[in-house]
Amino acid sequence: MQMLERVGRPCVPDAPAEETGSDDPLPGEHPPTRPSELLPVGEKPPTANASPTATAEQPKLNGVEKCEGREHSTRITKALTDLKNPQAAQVRAALNRLGYINSRIHDLTEAAGTVRFYLDLRVMGGQLAVKGAAGGGTVSAQAFAYPEQGKFAPEKRN
Repeated sequence: MQMLERVGRPCVPDAPAEETGSDDPLPGEHPPTRPSELLPVGEKPPTANASPTATAEQPKLNGVEKCEGREHSTRITKALTDLKNPQAAQVRAALNRLGYINSRIHDLTEAAGTVRFYLDLRVMGGQLAVKGAAGGGTVSAQAFAYPEQGKFAPEKRN
């Protein structure tokens, strides 16, 4: 928890609205509550007769979580870039050195010279997670929203 607070410190409490690129309310602001405020002018709410092929909107990180996600992704990418021919054990050790505990590291797999993993960074109702890969001379770490409560199982969603 201390590591999560330290990494996210630059993002809280006042992540600038311009930087987030989001209409999400900032801390202390309230979202619109009347139906007329929720929909663009001229747009009608969906009805029960909506197409069965319509899909739910992808979950999105709020402004603070976006900022925290960038911070986590940057530090993970930097740490894993130093690994030559990464193996699962090396990636786990590097993540542990950064402060990510084993119970937050999921689906750490090694195949075709690439190590893939997920980090569950959800706390107190948040939905921040990170998907990462290292191998073949490249490293990537990308934040995403994982809104489901309970067990973390992103491999079933992707």
